[in-house]
Amino acid sequence: MVRSMSKGKRSVLINKLGVYIIVLSLVVIGSFVSNKFLSVSNIINILEAVSFLGIVASGMALVTYSGQSVDLSTPSTIAVASFVSVLSLRFGIPIMIILVLISGAVIGMINGLVIGKYHLNTVVWTLSVSFVFSGLTRFIFGSSNIYPEGGNVELFEQISRYRLFNIIPISVVVMISILVILSIIVSYSKYGAKLKLVGCSEMVAEYSGVNIRRMICSAFIMSGVTASIAGLFIGSLSKSAAYTNGTGYDFKAITAIVLSGVTLRGGRGSIAGVLGGVMTIGLMNNIMTLIGINTFIQNVITGIVFIVVVWITNYSTKNLEANNV
Repeated sequence: MVRSMSKGKRSVLINKLGVYIIVLSLVVIGSFVSNKFLSVSNIINILEAVSFLGIVASGMALVTYSGQSVDLSTPSTIAVASFVSVLSLRFGIPIMIILVLISGAVIGMINGLVIGKYHLNTVVWTLSVSFVFSGLTRFIFGSSNIYPEGGNVELFEQISRYRLFNIIPISVVVMISILVILSIIVSYSKYGAKLKLVGCSEMVAEYSGVNIRRMICSAFIMSGVTASIAGLFIGSLSKSAAYTNGTGYDFKAITAIVLSGVTLRGGRGSIAGVLGGVMTIGLMNNIMTLIGINTFIQNVITGIVFIVVVWITNYSTKNLEANNV
């Protein structure tokens, strides 16, 4: 009995603190790799490099937390948002930002309404949606980049380049702000409690009077909105829109979410841990770059880490369930 309880406690610690232990380990390793690793400029560069990913992962984490696995429509949502930002710039920055957010919310709502009502396989449906919107953008705009033709182009470019106090990139501020707000909502509000209940068991949630469709839909809407914010930043950074703008963000976001301790089964983990997840990816990439490992090998290593972490989290989750922790 004592052994069983201690096993359960270890699983809780792995779930809650595992990602930060990894981050600390990588910081120690990085400090040995280069004496410039711990410099303020390098740390800020690492945060800036993963800020778009962090924004995407923060919203997708709600989908995972609600028990809906992942949102694979994220790449196409990012691409659509970048097209909307470039094409609507002529109407002014405020209207452009509103239209970008609406585009993400609409795609998220489509996902949420269909999955929530018909209980379709989340992976299959969101991947299909991604193919549809990717195909539409290619059909309408072709394979070439689209550039702004009107509006305040200089201000548009500054959206991704502005630094608070000339030090902290605005994208980092946005990422941390979103993660803090969502973490507070999920951890301390009735909405968060309902979302957790849906993620743990839809049957129990339904008997408890929770509107499952509404909760699932809200999670997908938030995922779409955060993806559209990333799309706006990416469009601003590249000063253009392309159907490839969101390529790869789905897998990287899933990796960050799993690293954070949010289990793919739903209902367990912490949204605040997503920052640790994206920092782990950023630190790994930074260290591998300093060592001289090329991008292709970096992807292989990231994939291996993902497999190992999925196995560890699956093992700890089974222990948590077995010990009712």
